[in-house]
Amino acid sequence: MGWKVHMRKLVAGAAGIVAAIVIGVQPVTPAHAAGDTRFGVNRVNLAWLSPAEREKLLDLMVKNGVVAVRLSLTKPIDQSIDAVRVAHAKGLAILLEISLNNPAFYPEGTQPRSGLGRIWDMYRLSDISPDQFRSVVGDALRKIDALKIPLVAVEAGNEINWGAYNGDLEVKAKAKSRTARSLADLDNLPAVEQGAARYVQLAAVVRRELQSTQYSRNAKVISAGLSDIPVADADRRGIDSIDPASFTNLMRKHGLDKVVDGYGIHIYPGSNGTAAARAAHVSQALSICRSEPDGKPCWITEWGFSNTATTCPANDGSREQLVEAARSRFAELMGTGRVAAAYYFDWDAKGYGVWRCGGLSPAGRAAVVTP
Repeated sequence: MGWKVHMRKLVAGAAGIVAAIVIGVQPVTPAHAAGDTRFGVNRVNLAWLSPAEREKLLDLMVKNGVVAVRLSLTKPIDQSIDAVRVAHAKGLAILLEISLNNPAFYPEGTQPRSGLGRIWDMYRLSDISPDQFRSVVGDALRKIDALKIPLVAVEAGNEINWGAYNGDLEVKAKAKSRTARSLADLDNLPAVEQGAARYVQLAAVVRRELQSTQYSRNAKVISAGLSDIPVADADRRGIDSIDPASFTNLMRKHGLDKVVDGYGIHIYPGSNGTAAARAAHVSQALSICRSEPDGKPCWITEWGFSNTATTCPANDGSREQLVEAARSRFAELMGTGRVAAAYYFDWDAKGYGVWRCGGLSPAGRAAVVTP
């Protein structure tokens, strides 16, 4: 669009945000973003790219019809904030996920639990300091606010119900080992529960810090997107994983519902098997979702299907059908209030990525572009 049109929309967007704050209405998305911002795409760890790479990648998203993006606040923090700045400048609605694997959140000398060479080392959630978390995250949110950026939502943490992202959960001595089937199977349940209680404190910190901003004070607070790893896969990896419903209930026991607006969940139904099996997988993963006022809706902050084909043009027809079926189901649940948003994983990751052969693949268009 021409610069004059763009400026008019920016001014209108700013006016809408101010009005929303005055009358208490949620500014769901930047006013200059077009399309259905309930459907977005992931591109985490942009802080690890150069400024030019960040600019190019986000520009490709916008030119291909993406209107909403899930970004991460990870080290280095200032580069993460710059990615948020660029995304906002291009009109993207932003959900910000906060990585908990940041040494600045933990008391000096705290050591992460070893991944035994099979997964990255990860800090124990029970070790995190809410005060240090508040200092770092609060400073980042103030910097984002100084840029006049309204976040759509903030998601503290990621997949904290399995050992890759929660050091309180065990990595077995060997892969292909039996892992915990339930909370009762855990050898260190008190520590896991302490971590869950500490996590609720972190979500409360996020809410308070957002309320102190001008532009994101009405952003939604979303609990960490939980993993739906099947038991067989957890055993293959030899890493404990607790099912999303049980882990959500553990956090609810410690007051989660008082501090979040929605439950984060990740869904990977798999490309193999029957349509009925995939539908059952989705239904099970979304069993925690409720419509207001009976509960909290789900924010599907990751979902997707793998396609390992590397030929060009992209051979993506089969995955396109899977994506269309899943998105249709999500849209149905959005209509009932049980699901609030869905962010496809990932823009350009190997296997799951939808940016293929220099363009957005058919599955990508089906996932993130509004018809």
